[in-house]
Amino acid sequence: MPPTVERSVASRLLWSNAGFVLAVALGLGAAHSYEPPGVSGSPHASTWFEPDALYGLASSAVALVVGVSSARAARGAGAAGSVAARVAIWAAFTVFFGAIWLEHTALFTLLIAPSHAFACLRLVGLWSRWRADLAWRRR
Repeated sequence: MPPTVERSVASRLLWSNAGFVLAVALGLGAAHSYEPPGVSGSPHASTWFEPDALYGLASSAVALVVGVSSARAARGAGAAGSVAARVAIWAAFTVFFGAIWLEHTALFTLLIAPSHAFACLRLVGLWSRWRADLAWRRR
């Protein structure tokens, strides 16, 4: 493969990793601004405009964008070729991220953890493609 293809995969990996770090940072923002729901029954404002909800939605959206863009760049990568293997890896990542986020974001974990798991699964595929390209180039 020409060097431009490798740089393309390497730059995509770099940008995808930066996007994943941004998604995690937004998740940390959701954890920092999370407040348990009040029991007074009086609604302050819409739940979707509270900072923790906005951070959670943004974190999930960025992680999904990272996952989709990484999947496009990693086409043909040999990591976890079967659908069953990818689902098992995604489920394991979801449980892992769920355990991390549950204490800090409560129900927003159901939004954040699966999208972060999806992005992480796709980053593994992109990283695998980058390594394969490097090995092919060295030959």
